[in-house]
This record gives sequence, structure tokens and C-alpha cells, in this order.
Amino acid sequence: MHCKKTLMASAIALAIPATANAVLEEVVVTATKRNESLQNVPIAITAISAEQIQRVGANDFIDLATSVPSLSLRSAGPGRTKLNIRGVSAATGFAPTVSFYLDEMPIQTLSSGSSTSFQQTIIDPKLYDLERIEVLRGPQGTLYGSSSMGGTVRLITSKPMVGEDAGSINFDFSNTEEGGYNWEANAMANVGTGDNGALRVVASYTDADGWMDRESIDTGRTFAEDVNTEETSTVRAAYRYEFENAYIQPSVLYQKTEMDGKPLYNGPSRDYEQERRFDFSEPFDDEFTLGNVTYGHDLGGMDLLVSASYLERDFDNSEDITDVYEALLAGDFGAPTTAAFANESNDVEDTTVEARLSSNDNENWHWLAGLYYKDAETDSGYRMQRGFPDAVGAAGLANTQDKRDYEEYAIFGELTYEFLEDFSVTLGGRYLDYEISQYKEDWGFAFGPDNRADANVVDRDGSDDEIHGKLTTTWQYTETGQVYATVSNGTRPGGFNRSVPVSDDEMANPVGFACQQALNGLGVSATAFDAFDGDEVTNYELGWKADLSDRVRFNGALYYLQWDDIQQVITLSGDCGIDLTANLGEAESQGAEIELLAQVTDNFTVSIAAGYTDAELQDDVPDAGVESGDQLPDVPEWTANLTLDYVIPVEAGEWFAVANWNYVDETLEFIGDANDDVSDFGVISGNKKPDYDILDLRIGFTSEDNWEWLFYVDNVTDEEAIYSYSDALAFNLDSYDRTVRNRPRTFGTSFTYNF
Repeated sequence: MHCKKTLMASAIALAIPATANAVLEEVVVTATKRNESLQNVPIAITAISAEQIQRVGANDFIDLATSVPSLSLRSAGPGRTKLNIRGVSAATGFAPTVSFYLDEMPIQTLSSGSSTSFQQTIIDPKLYDLERIEVLRGPQGTLYGSSSMGGTVRLITSKPMVGEDAGSINFDFSNTEEGGYNWEANAMANVGTGDNGALRVVASYTDADGWMDRESIDTGRTFAEDVNTEETSTVRAAYRYEFENAYIQPSVLYQKTEMDGKPLYNGPSRDYEQERRFDFSEPFDDEFTLGNVTYGHDLGGMDLLVSASYLERDFDNSEDITDVYEALLAGDFGAPTTAAFANESNDVEDTTVEARLSSNDNENWHWLAGLYYKDAETDSGYRMQRGFPDAVGAAGLANTQDKRDYEEYAIFGELTYEFLEDFSVTLGGRYLDYEISQYKEDWGFAFGPDNRADANVVDRDGSDDEIHGKLTTTWQYTETGQVYATVSNGTRPGGFNRSVPVSDDEMANPVGFACQQALNGLGVSATAFDAFDGDEVTNYELGWKADLSDRVRFNGALYYLQWDDIQQVITLSGDCGIDLTANLGEAESQGAEIELLAQVTDNFTVSIAAGYTDAELQDDVPDAGVESGDQLPDVPEWTANLTLDYVIPVEAGEWFAVANWNYVDETLEFIGDANDDVSDFGVISGNKKPDYDILDLRIGFTSEDNWEWLFYVDNVTDEEAIYSYSDALAFNLDSYDRTVRNRPRTFGTSFTYNF
């Protein structure tokens, strides 16, 4: 029904007579690491301009994700979002399936090794003063390396404007139903430093009120209101100095997010309430610094680019697990007298260097060659110690310190040959070699040793190499029209799992006993899932780009993906509280994507995007309890977006109105079927997360005097979008689900001034 509505809206819009002056603008992208028109690049790309970002009021990429065909997500709030493209689900694993870039800087990195919402999450910088966003769908392993199996997202910042002075300020004020008032301030200053240099500084501050209340599970009394507040501070600075045929640009981005509580409620019997035995907060802090130096040089006939990046991220997460204590330990150690907690902290350091040469002479041959190096380290600590009685032991329930190192070298290149004027062939390849190591200590009641000095130690390492390839043939039948066919592949590295505590004595160690029973049910030992291998996607794609006229653009693609040795999650049981990663045979994903942009009149623009994805397992995997035909988690069958943008010019400027509608089909919490009973995993809401559609409306005025005011309503119908039923740091017991949802209906106003 939703898709029929979208197609009907398209037909109505295109039936409106167009004026002779309505012309679509050319969109320039750098997806192939050179400047090219969107309509000339044989890749399925969604390009979102700075004007579009501002028009729909997006503060971070998650605000835009559902408008991109075949892109879906699983989120537990800012900095805790996993992206999936074309059904390549990032449910688990050591690395994400979608690479994420800020300019030349890869900002996806190692997983924390956690079984929580942090695994494969992306760094989530604020979007003020971006030039555009590019979403590349399908494996991009040749140019962007491992973790590009599903695709690549690129945030392109606005560059310092050499020799110019400019700036802007923006203020936003809003109110969220079931919550309170929110405000945001943004500013940009571009300062020319002589004829050859410029400094550009961007600063943002967000204070967003929460909408979840913490309540007493005993009396129903409200302990605290709107606990999932968010405060985020961001500063980004870049300096650019241009020589005769070269430039150098150092940049830095710093961002810190603090939340007083989690954006979740205890489903399915509650709407906005977190039921707790005691009144204790569950804070989350995420702080990261990104540094980069890029050097570019036109060498005459070819361009040199060298990029060196450094990323440092520290986050801390705290979760009240008193319900776990009550279920597993209260019978032996008495009722809890204070809240018991699980705490997670993670420190990540990531250094990346890339150097490449590319041709720029516009002859029949085009080539690119590069070298790549990455060195990443993560040090993750998990403590279930605070709040447990002394009788459990001085170390509490369970503790882990998990250090991981990853080092990768790669060489890559692409070669394109144009022939018969309209045809071209592109051959690309990448060879990468990586080493991974892990040093892990486990101690506490569930593992046996009562102090870290006597901890169980796991010290292991591994290595592997991979080859990525791409073959594309293109028929450029007009300047802005092409048909292309691609075969490509992508991979991500393997890794190591957390240790599984085991025990045959339920009285002495109920957690270890629960894990042992779960392993017995699978017929495997505790070491069966110590490590998992890398997985690989092979993509077969037929796509097209077509400007049907100077006012209608129609792009799309058909694809078939074969996913081998897929990394998917195995949840042993809710009482065990351990999620593991294993290679679960093969999966297939096939589908279609379309994007239609119509400049219906000088003043009316219609944008339509839709994606269809059918992703399912092809093998029976008895050890994991899954079988052929099971659907992959977090993958909607349909996604759709409709954006209507109408402008009314007046003497002093123009009025505008924007309606943005997104639809996301139902998804699964775990691999399997919508009707699966997942209560053994601690989830009582079921395995199906319902479909949802979100409508946002904006109306405003843009003045010729460089200011803009607008009024908006986000989530007009107050629709609930469920992102997860099981956002648990340690255990998800069947007493209630930790259910994460979107922000309720929000009314706001915004003012921007450019100078």
C-alpha cells in the first residue's frame, strides 16, 4: 500500500506541466576518487547536497539514513548505530559491513568486541556545514577496502575558501512530546589568510531533552523524568594552503556526547517508562578526536594525493542489571539492597595512511593506483562488579579486559579504457594483508578467579589476506545517460569471541551453568566459537543513469549478492548473557533500487527513492539453530522516500514548504522468521519489529538579505519506530525488553544567518 501511494504521488507530480526554464543541476561526486558527474559514474550512488541536508533539518547521518534506498539501521542512540546496505546485515562481527568516511579519513574502526549496541557502530559527527553526503551501494572493496561489503558512506565537509571571509550562525529551538525543550546552536567562520590560505572553523552544541522516565518497579513512583537527555559539543577546524600546483590541508574534529540515561523503555507493557528497583542513572559518554593531513599535487598528467589520519575514541556505558541479580543470584545471596551494574569502557586508537596517483589527462585510458596502511588498537573493559554483595566475591559477577590489535597493508588500483566513443571497461583490484591479535583477561564469580592477578588469560593471534576485484562495462549512450554492468566483491576480517563461562553446578555458578546448558543444547564445547573467519560478498549488478529530459532524472539498479561464510550472532540464552559470532554458511540478497528526481516546475521539485531487498540464509546451520530460508536480521524488504519541495518567490526572497516521508518495512531482531519464539534469548516482544512511516514537515522563508527562518514538525503522526528489542550490555532476561525507539513528535523553529 505504501509503495502504491508513492507511485501515485510520482504520477501526479509528473503530470503537472513544466516550465521551459526548469532544469536539473549537475551533481559532481568524488566516489571514484576523482571529480565526476553523478550521471557519468557507473556506481549506484545517492548524493545528498548541503541544501538538501538543511532543507530536511538533518543533524546527523541517522536523520537521513532511511531516505536512501536499501539502507537500514539498528540504533541505540547517538554513536551507537549499525548500518546495513542491500541486506548485508551488521548484526555482529569484528568489523562493520559498511565503511564510513569523513573526507579522506576512514572513521569506521574496530568493534569493541562487545555483544552490545557498540559492536560495529559508527562515529556519528554532526552535519553542520557539509558540502554533501555520498552513499555508495554495493561492495566497494577495490577503492575503499575491507568493511565495504555492503557499501560506503562518505561525509564531505565544506573546504576552506582561500582568500575569502565568510560565516554563518544557526539557532534551533524545539519541544518533544513526552519530553521537553531542546535547543541547538551552530556557527561557521571562514577566514582568508592572505592570497593562498584560509582557515575554516565550525562549532555546534546540542542540548536535547529526553522522553523516557525512570520509575519504581515496586510502587510506580517516578524516580526521574526524561532521563535520556543528550548534550553534544562539536568543533571542527581545517586550514588550507595552496601552492602553484599543490595544496596541503590539516584538519581536526573533536566531539563529545553525554547522555544521562538510555533511549529505551521496558517493552512490551510500557511506552516511555524504564522500570527499575532503585533510582540510579545509566550514563553514556562518547568522546572522539579525528585528525587528518591531506596533501594534493598536480604533477602534470597525473595527480598525487597523500592522506594521513588519526582517530582516538573513548566511551563509557553503564547499565542497571539488578533484574539479572534477582533472577540468577538472589536465591543464593539474598535480595538486592542496592542497584547492581554492568559497566563498559572502550579506548580506540586508529592510524590510517593512504597514498595514490591518478591520471587527469582525459584520454581514453584512465588509471588510479594506491597504497594503504592501517594500525588500530582497542582496549575494552567490562565490569559486573558494582553493587554485588560481598558473598558473590570481591570481583563481583564477571569482569573482562579485552585488548585487540589490527594491522593491515594494501595495494589497490583501477584501470578504465574508453572505446568506440560510448563504451568503457573498468578493471579494479585490491590486495590486502592483515594481522589481528587479542589478549584477554577474565575473572570474577562466573569465571572462577576472584581477582585480576589470577585471571583466566586468552592470548591469540591470526592473519589472513584477501583479494578484492571489480569488472564494470559501461555504455554512455548520452552525456547524462548510461547503462552499466558490474561484478565486484568485498570482505571483512575475522576475529575472536568473548570467553564463555561454564559450570556443571547451578548452585555454585548459575551463569556458568546456564551457558553450559546452552552449549549442550547446541552439541558443542565452550571453545567451539573461540574464533570466526572473515566473510565475503560477491555482487552482480545491472544499473542505469538517465536524464529523461532536462527536468527528470531516473537512476536505478538491479542486484544479486552472494554472501559466503556470513558472520552472524549466536545468542546462547538470556540467562547466559553471552552473544557469540560464528560463520553461518551462505546467504543471498537480491533486489532493486530506483531514484527519481523531477523539477516539475521552476518552483516545485519531487524526489522519490525506493528499495526492495530479499535477504535470506541458504544453508541449514544446526549449531546455530537456523535453517535455509531464514531471513537476515535488521533488513526491511521495502524502503521508500518521498520528498516534495515547493517554493513561492516574493519580492524580498522566497517562501518554501518541504514534506519528507520515509517508510521502512518490518525487520527481524534475530536471524530466522517473524513468528519465531525468541523468549529463550530473553526477548518477549517477539522477533518482528513492525514497519513504520515517518512524516516531517517544514515551512519557512529565505530572505535576499541572507537570513532564513523556518518552522517544522518532525514525526508529524507521532509514529513509533522500533530500532531494537534487546539493547542489553550484559543480559536480556524475559522480565522485560530493553526496547529502543525513535524520538516522538517534535515541534520546532530555526533561524540561520549567512554573512
